[in-house]
Amino acid sequence: MKKALVIDDDRNILTTLEIYLEDKGFMVDTAASGEEGVEKFRAVSPDLVLLDMKLPDRDGLDVLKEIVSYDTKAQVLMITAYATIETAVSAVKMGAFDYLPKPFVPGQLDLVLERLNRFHLMEAEIAALKGIFSEGGILTRNPKMKKILETARQAADSHANILISGESGTGKGLLAELIHDWSGRVNKPFVTVDCAALQENLLESHLFGHVKGAFTGALRDKAGKLQSAEGGTVFLDEVSEIPGPVQGKLLRFLQNREFERLGDPRPITVDVRVIAAANKDLEELIRDGLFREDLYFRLNVLELFLPPLRERPEDIPLLARHYLRRSARLNGKAVTCITEDAMQRLQYYSWPGNVRELVNAMERCAVMVKSAEVHVADLSKNIANFNPARNGETNLESLAEVEKNQIRKVTAHASSFEEAARILGIDPATLWRKRKKYALD
Repeated sequence: MKKALVIDDDRNILTTLEIYLEDKGFMVDTAASGEEGVEKFRAVSPDLVLLDMKLPDRDGLDVLKEIVSYDTKAQVLMITAYATIETAVSAVKMGAFDYLPKPFVPGQLDLVLERLNRFHLMEAEIAALKGIFSEGGILTRNPKMKKILETARQAADSHANILISGESGTGKGLLAELIHDWSGRVNKPFVTVDCAALQENLLESHLFGHVKGAFTGALRDKAGKLQSAEGGTVFLDEVSEIPGPVQGKLLRFLQNREFERLGDPRPITVDVRVIAAANKDLEELIRDGLFREDLYFRLNVLELFLPPLRERPEDIPLLARHYLRRSARLNGKAVTCITEDAMQRLQYYSWPGNVRELVNAMERCAVMVKSAEVHVADLSKNIANFNPARNGETNLESLAEVEKNQIRKVTAHASSFEEAARILGIDPATLWRKRKKYALD
């Protein structure tokens, strides 16, 4: 779900904009001063900022300058009762996306958001032309990943249930939310249910809801997640952990689009799209009698498999730099780059925790590194001292041989010498020297 931050000292405007943006599908934070706004901006990394020009503690242009200095993709819309051409031009020159004078009506803001959406589409198209997919928190140049994302986009506007499979940490939740954002349900709720976090009776109540007195502790009626997501999408994370009795009730819902709350025999009908995720082999669980085959077929109208990070080596430099810069910005650090030797270790490592582990590794570096560069010594020991022999890998090669083979593979697939250097995470001069060193054509 996209995030918005409103910075304004007028409480009525904060409330009005919060309601308006939530109706547009944003998760909204508000701030009543410049300092609070900057602090919340760093904490939540919003996609959209609505910033008042006149704040009680700071000038809006000063706040804008600080926001854009964080090298963020957030778009800033300036709002003010003191509209002049000069301030409008100044704000846009400093990085604001647009400018809106008070008082304004919802229709004016609708037009701005429409322009902003077109701008994002153009950005996505430009990134695609460069061979990089960057949207909804997913960043990749891997051809297999891009094909999966293309399939997901094509299926987004259908009503089909989707099963996203893959190892833990590969981004299944991000893809589910991206599918929701691509669909016609984008302005309706996206509700996540962690199926592994609750016991059977609590999960059933959490999912379907209950009425007062349905069980001990049920002190009032409560709507379940399915009802709360009316018109939108429910994401069932770790669906393999759903207990047998709840599996049966979920199956009946998927068949008839209706269910009963605990303690209430009256059926409730909702319009909800279901996306499920599993990091276990559901077919194996079916053979072991732990997962219903008929439920599997209902969930698996379309299956999208996210490959592990070790099968996306060209994405490691891209992701590492992105998350290092993001973590440095959030923690107020100056570290911005990774040395060639450190990047080699990152690419050599097997990443059992996938992208989630890489994010954590880069956050650790951003916090702990004392210089502007990440060196091998700055990496955690399990990455810096990774030994594939201890991880059951055979046909072991020296680091030089791995580097040689990786350069050969990337240069064979890249469209240009510069693109190959960018994928490998080194400058073109270094790539030229290494090709000469390894006698590669």
